[in-house]
Amino acid sequence: MLLTGNYRCITPHEPQSIRDAVHGDLKLSQSIYDHVDAIARRLGADPKDQVPFAKYAKAAESLLKPSSAARAVAGGAPFIERVDLLVKLISHQLGAPSAEIDRTVQIVDQKLNERIVPGGSGSA
Repeated sequence: MLLTGNYRCITPHEPQSIRDAVHGDLKLSQSIYDHVDAIARRLGADPKDQVPFAKYAKAAESLLKPSSAARAVAGGAPFIERVDLLVKLISHQLGAPSAEIDRTVQIVDQKLNERIVPGGSGSA
């Protein structure tokens, strides 16, 4: 859920709502959701405890604000909880990387680095 909606609220420009992050490209959102679900199952998650994507997508329809992570980054927070990065590292370690998760992590890194070097790319 976090990778499908919350972290994808962080964009290279302005934050977007969870609804828009999920429903802007529903097929892509489902592929991210399914990928993270598969990783969780490989780590021992019980399938009957998992929330089906359709139920999550339905709930996301009413989430009209950006996630707390996106609001924090937009508000200038230099650090946020990085579940996106954790999932990326685990999926790579398991030999199951996701280009879209890697892209999300890259965008979050970029936005946080802008806070370290205002207006810059994070490098001197």
